[in-house]
Amino acid sequence: MIFIIGGSYQGKREFAQNKYHIPASDVFVCTEETVDIDWSKPIIAGIERFALGCVRRNVEPKDFWAAHREPLQDKILISDDISCGVVPIDAEIRAWREASGRANNYLAQQADRVWRVFCGIGQVIK
Repeated sequence: MIFIIGGSYQGKREFAQNKYHIPASDVFVCTEETVDIDWSKPIIAGIERFALGCVRRNVEPKDFWAAHREPLQDKILISDDISCGVVPIDAEIRAWREASGRANNYLAQQADRVWRVFCGIGQVIK
C-alpha cells in the first residue's frame, strides 16, 4: 500500500496520478456519505471525509481500515492532514479530527511507502 498525506489543495491526487500513471477515471473519492469503498479503483482519495462519515455513524475509521487490510495491499490511499491548527470547539469536528488522526496513523504504519505532498511536490517520509 502507498499512503499519501498533505494539506488540502496541495496536489496530492494529481501527484499520485502522475507518479503512478493512473487516469482520473481510476480514482475513487470518498465523501461523508461513503459507506462502501469501490475496491476496483487503484486510488482511494478523501480518506479524511470517509472518517467524518464514520464518526457520524459511530464507527471507528481505524477499525474499518484494519478490517479491510487485505484489499488495501495494492491501493494508493490519499488523505488530507487535518491535524494542524487550532483544536476545534465543535465536539463532532474535534472527534473527526481525532478519528482521522488515528486512521492516518494506522494507514501510515501499514503502508509500504508514505508520501507527504506540499505544493504538488512529494517527499517520501517512509
